[in-house]
Amino acid sequence: MKRSVFALWAFMVFLCLPSGCSESSSLDPDKPVTLTFWHVFGAQADSPMNALVERFNRTLGREKGIVVSVTSISNSTDIHFALVAAARREPGAGSLPDMFVTYPKTVLAIGPERMMDWADLLPDEIIGEYVPSFVEEGKVNGRLVLLPVAKSTNALFLNATIFDGFSRDTGITYADLSTWEGMFRAAGRYYEWSGGKAFFKYDDWLYYSMLNTASLGGDIFKDGKINFRDEQFRKTWGMLAECAAAGGVCLLDGYSTTAMMTGEALCGVESTASLLYFRDKVIFPDNTTMPLRLKILPVPGFEGGKPLAVQRGGGLGVIKSTKRKEQAAAVFGRWLTETENNLPFATSTGYLPVKESACRALLGGEAGPFANETYKELYATVSDIYATHAFYVPSFFERYGEVEETFCETQREIFIKYRTLAQTGASISADLVREMLKEMEQGMEPALP
Repeated sequence: MKRSVFALWAFMVFLCLPSGCSESSSLDPDKPVTLTFWHVFGAQADSPMNALVERFNRTLGREKGIVVSVTSISNSTDIHFALVAAARREPGAGSLPDMFVTYPKTVLAIGPERMMDWADLLPDEIIGEYVPSFVEEGKVNGRLVLLPVAKSTNALFLNATIFDGFSRDTGITYADLSTWEGMFRAAGRYYEWSGGKAFFKYDDWLYYSMLNTASLGGDIFKDGKINFRDEQFRKTWGMLAECAAAGGVCLLDGYSTTAMMTGEALCGVESTASLLYFRDKVIFPDNTTMPLRLKILPVPGFEGGKPLAVQRGGGLGVIKSTKRKEQAAAVFGRWLTETENNLPFATSTGYLPVKESACRALLGGEAGPFANETYKELYATVSDIYATHAFYVPSFFERYGEVEETFCETQREIFIKYRTLAQTGASISADLVREMLKEMEQGMEPALP
């Protein structure tokens, strides 16, 4: 009798081993599990991701007993600092959410060992359906800690309403904006033509230096530090610094989208996903307005450089927790990236879908329809970028986030300082640019071990 009871108990244990139990066996629609979720897609009121989460909760979530609760929406910069603060238990930071959308630099800052490996949550055949480079970007220390949800690249957004008049008067054309040399010349002409306005803004100045240094064969990083001795970095940074001191670069804090919609910049280099945040008019500081007609072009490159584009877009991370929460997160992540859900979301926000078949169809012009002609133009430009450029993914390291923050803040302060000096009569010479670079290196010292 005892032997029979033991045999029955052993058989039940065997059934509940990973090989005998399905991953969702502990999910129960009568006892729903709630997952808190932070993301970066859209404004609080009309986020496309919120709409997708609500649909999941009404459908598969209800069937499986999963409730996804969006508890924070912000931008990629703010979510990084909020997650790091929560991970370090800083006063007032609150707790880490169960799931969040972020970047490898954030994972390195909060500790990749605290996060689930998606290879343990999803079957190999499902992960094999994603674009390989998207999957690779989500790996930290060999573990897939960020599941690709939506990816983007950078593009050059222009206010064509103003640019067309500028072009007629000066002869500067869209073709001139295919190189940085042409951009800097255009910035000088625009400053004169507009009576002292900046021509362009770049959302992440470290990306400008990383991408263009690599394009010309250099390497901006050495042992986790900015390599100020690299000649290609010095060349590309110096040309930017000269343009900034002369007034051609918008030095306001914040995103290019805002600078363009307030008339503080004519164009901006930013994520293709920025299209979601543009409105149909420019509102100038004096409250006058003008229609905003966007033109979207590939990001310029330096003459003689290899065409490189940046691959960007956060991934979905899951904090290690209970088995039920981890299983629920796996169900949500898989649903979120299915083409029938992911493709409409991506094309409504300026992103690329993450399944290889969907991405190929979109870039081949087989997917649609698009929300409007501007979105159609965006994806035509993105398709051109993917056909003509190689992709650059930064080599993230443990203190990358700190180096990035210090680099951008220091550069902006130096550019503002020397712009002010130039306005008071200082000559923008090679010596001045060398002095700016020297101050830049000194300013970076606190972020360098």
